[in-house]
Amino acid sequence: MAINILIPDGHSTWALSVINCLAKQSDMRLFVLSNKKRTATKFSKHTSYYRFYPKTDDASWLKIINTEIIANQIDVVIPIAEIEIKFFIDYSQQVSKRAKVVHLPPKPSFDIAINKMKLGEFCFEHQIPYPQSVLFKDHESILTNGNSISYPVLLKPFNQKGGDGIVKFNSKKQIEDYINKNTQQDGYFIQNYIEGYDIDCSVCCIDGTILTHTIQKGYLPGHTPYAPHLGVEFLNNDEVLKVVEQLMKTLNWSGVAHIDLRYDHKANTYNVIEINARFWGSVEASKAAGVNFPLEAIRLALGQKIESVTYEPIKYERFKGVLKHISKHPSFIFNFNFLINNTETKSVLLDPLPTLYKFREWLGRQF
Repeated sequence: MAINILIPDGHSTWALSVINCLAKQSDMRLFVLSNKKRTATKFSKHTSYYRFYPKTDDASWLKIINTEIIANQIDVVIPIAEIEIKFFIDYSQQVSKRAKVVHLPPKPSFDIAINKMKLGEFCFEHQIPYPQSVLFKDHESILTNGNSISYPVLLKPFNQKGGDGIVKFNSKKQIEDYINKNTQQDGYFIQNYIEGYDIDCSVCCIDGTILTHTIQKGYLPGHTPYAPHLGVEFLNNDEVLKVVEQLMKTLNWSGVAHIDLRYDHKANTYNVIEINARFWGSVEASKAAGVNFPLEAIRLALGQKIESVTYEPIKYERFKGVLKHISKHPSFIFNFNFLINNTETKSVLLDPLPTLYKFREWLGRQF
């Protein structure tokens, strides 16, 4: 009997990656809702059902969700991005009991995870390594107190993703020159820059216990210095896992998360930088390494037990990474085994329409 899966935010950045992780599950049918008439997920051959609903208020959206659950006999709901995850946390008691919702974190923990300043305060309170951070409420606060922080620093926006908007400054004057031209209404979150390297840990948890995980380190940079890497290498690192275990346990986390960390060369420590309280762009890479996080989340929702998997120490590249790699090293195109098994190329070739649609969208933005 088919298991009916509802993805309520098919318009989210990471929805197609989750669909690709579930593509080979012949016993699953994927039902996708979206607040956009056309998205890449609509054109995937793995999408059994696609329905557009204009963005609306919570009460109306809850009614739509429950109607879709009953009409399509949905077994499991799997929200992808933080906005939709927050909705299902807030309305968990009002969602139709006909369907199971994948495990989600407690609301207080979720609120901490998605707020940089709250996360910093939480880590400080529980002695979890986190860079020194300051929130300046306005332009004048920086001008008055800018000397109270140690440079270099990073200015991080509150409402952008993928490393967008992050700027590095080596002095107070550089910050002043920048903010004089770039006013931000929601304040300025400034964090000490750590000399070292980025490393990430993806987890699936229940009540603060990590059931399975992967650890990855980037080797192929993205479009900006702070964007997610287009190529990652999976590895084992007990020190990283120890920090993340403490973080998840203290938050009493349930569900998936992707934790960004930074190794400090001077202090020889791993610092928590950010919690992505959602699915993430490299989730297909984790699947290739041996851990299929969307599938594990669904299994948990259905009451099935999952066991920690020993993932493979492989390298993996996003499709954009493949194109970037080929542009720099044209002979890479002949590395067929790597291209098929360690990149998104196979997913693109087997289901090309979503990528073609995204390319068309990109072209439209250029002209």
